[in-house]
Amino acid sequence: MTNTNNQSAGVIRAMNPATLELIREVPAMSAKDVLGVVEKAREAQKKWASIGISGRLRYFQKLNDQIIANIDSIAETITIDNGKTLVESVNSEIYPALDMLRFCEREARSALRSEKLSHPLFGVLGIRSSVLYEPLGVVAIIAPWNFPFAIPVTQILMALIVGNTVVFKPAALTAVVGELIRDLFENAGFPEGVLNVIQGSGGVIGEAIMDSGVNRVAFTGSVPVGKHLMKRAGETLTPITLELGGKDPFIVLEDADLERASSGAVWGAFVNAGQVCASVERVYVHRKIAGKFTDLVVAKTRQLRLGDGRNFSTDMGPVISESQILTVEEHINDAVGKGAKVLAGGKRWDGLPGYFFEPTVLVDVDHSMSCMVEETFGPTMPIMTYSDIDEAVEMANDSRFALTASVWSRNEKRAEDICRRIVTGCATVNDCEYTYGFAVCPWGGPKESGIGRTHSTHGLCEFANIKNICVTSPRFTNNLWWHPYSETAYKRMKSMAGAFYGKGVINKFSSATEAAKTVVCK
Repeated sequence: MTNTNNQSAGVIRAMNPATLELIREVPAMSAKDVLGVVEKAREAQKKWASIGISGRLRYFQKLNDQIIANIDSIAETITIDNGKTLVESVNSEIYPALDMLRFCEREARSALRSEKLSHPLFGVLGIRSSVLYEPLGVVAIIAPWNFPFAIPVTQILMALIVGNTVVFKPAALTAVVGELIRDLFENAGFPEGVLNVIQGSGGVIGEAIMDSGVNRVAFTGSVPVGKHLMKRAGETLTPITLELGGKDPFIVLEDADLERASSGAVWGAFVNAGQVCASVERVYVHRKIAGKFTDLVVAKTRQLRLGDGRNFSTDMGPVISESQILTVEEHINDAVGKGAKVLAGGKRWDGLPGYFFEPTVLVDVDHSMSCMVEETFGPTMPIMTYSDIDEAVEMANDSRFALTASVWSRNEKRAEDICRRIVTGCATVNDCEYTYGFAVCPWGGPKESGIGRTHSTHGLCEFANIKNICVTSPRFTNNLWWHPYSETAYKRMKSMAGAFYGKGVINKFSSATEAAKTVVCK
């Protein structure tokens, strides 16, 4: 079995995808262990919720200190387990976690504070109404291997700050980072049972989690697995958040700064070896500037240095596994077979024994090719031309995914208007792929990119039970809509409809007068 991880006899053999060297063996759980872990989390939840946001933030501060003090070792662990460079381990993994800690410290109290509601009828009827944000209970977080630190840690923090406890399933391909997360939370002093890490086979453990009675599931991963989990969640009506991927368009207008746009395209396509749900996987460039843009992209792509991510001279590390390389090769071969040309890369790189593939630029592509419609999740950049912006927007929207999009132009207002026409969850102008790093920005998208949002106050609400409480201080013998019904009751409700919802002062006053005649006070 050629992969970065092998699991047998209760052990995950974690291997460095750049060198294929064994990192360590990680103990794995079986499906029958999951229920006990969930029960442990449920026992810890009430006490965790009872200490309030201020109490929980004290642990968050300790975790923040742990991360800051151990950035070097955290980055190295992520790099040897996942393959990305040390720079990417810091800026795309550690930074988002730290920013989420900051967000929770600054925003959680106000975002989760109870709200008083107002309505004209409340005063008449003696009603006080409020909204409370309460924890759900136990939240399961099933994380991917491409961002094995940032994605689970940010989601764990959002679930915990609301007052939930968490059952966390790391990807088997990055089990060592899962252990790292466990250690960081333990060293920060989080109470036992608040964060519970379950290592093991994704399919087996995932099924057990869906049967365990958790109060919410947050899954990040592939569309097929997400669809399966959604069906399973439907059996028990378990709420589920799904972040499933993207095929993100990159639109270059004829007035774009081509130096910046070409650099953005190269970074956006090849960061983390293209294994990013927000990766630049489709480039649409105006015909008038396509030649110059493509020349710049090809030149900059050829300058990228492949290698072990622990070397500071490395620009791009390996992909995670042999199966990922096979997908990349399949998409390239399909495109070339249908008339596309490879201008850079296009083959495996043998400078190290790991799973390396050259960053690849393709032209003469169209939407009949897999590389333009299916998520490649590897180091490819297909470039397609367009004649007018309506055509570009139509092509951008011609996808079953809708996670992110970017538009590049010196006319920022025009670019922003174009962003509004693209069906997507996130859109950027003159930049790409970075918004996940800012916890204030909601993350997620429609279509097959998923359901729900992570990050931001919207993401916090995903992990909360939103409860409405209404208190009545009675002013009448009966509520106006109670029994017994009568013609008078009908006229009263009709008059009140005009008084409260009709238009015009005279009409409102007339309706209110008629309603008052039918109301009998205590």
